[in-house]
Amino acid sequence: MSRLVAIALMLCVGVPSAARASCDDAFRGMSAPDAGDAVSLYQAALSAMRADQMDRAESLLLSSYAKIGGLTGPGRPVLEIQVIARLAEVAVQRRKLEDAYFRMLVLRTRVEQSGARPAWVDKVLRYVDAATTEVPFNIRIEPQYRSCRAFGVAPRLAIRILFDTDSVIIDDAARAQLSRVAANLAADRPNKVIVRGHTDARGTDEHNLALSLRRANVVVALLTVLQPSLAGHLVAEGAGKREPLYPADDDEAYRLNRRVEFSLVARQ
Repeated sequence: MSRLVAIALMLCVGVPSAARASCDDAFRGMSAPDAGDAVSLYQAALSAMRADQMDRAESLLLSSYAKIGGLTGPGRPVLEIQVIARLAEVAVQRRKLEDAYFRMLVLRTRVEQSGARPAWVDKVLRYVDAATTEVPFNIRIEPQYRSCRAFGVAPRLAIRILFDTDSVIIDDAARAQLSRVAANLAADRPNKVIVRGHTDARGTDEHNLALSLRRANVVVALLTVLQPSLAGHLVAEGAGKREPLYPADDDEAYRLNRRVEFSLVARQ
């Protein structure tokens, strides 16, 4: 864990706001840290999870996470990934879906940084991703990004727009999400937002590049209609099938990979 993350954790003292979830809120302990080292606390948390004691498991995992900064050696990144994965899993079980989503963002970043993707961690990512599909993004986007950056997470948000195969149609659920996103973006007045479309792994590169760009353009057009002040601040890009969240070839992976991501370019 970097010094910046440790500082962010030390600043996370007090009761989190009920009106806004963010990366720091998602890793904030609600009680005094349990006694023990990071490894023993993690092992105790696994026992609590097996006993379906999710409140206790989360407390132990948060305590373990807070102590990882004091560890050295090659085992520290692995333990951090394990703890964050279990924290995300427990958050889903406790129906704290906004916490689960932000923990998933941090977990994905840590996996990318380490270059390792254990099969069980990939299963946790997919489990949390699927479970948080209906998270309503009522929260302000700019503060959310700033908080996530403190945890080393790129300012990138995967909005839950689940396109059908070979489709650019935005359904009612996605339209409701985009309405909230548009309002938040207009309130935060970002300098530039890159709207990047993605596809699943099927089809040719040429077809998928065009399809992903069409998806991004449809989203940009809708956001601009919803909030005309966003005109000129949204840039559509297409990634095709080159950047899958999940490399597996199954229907769930295909569904989760058909997405649009927003990358916020900070104001200078």
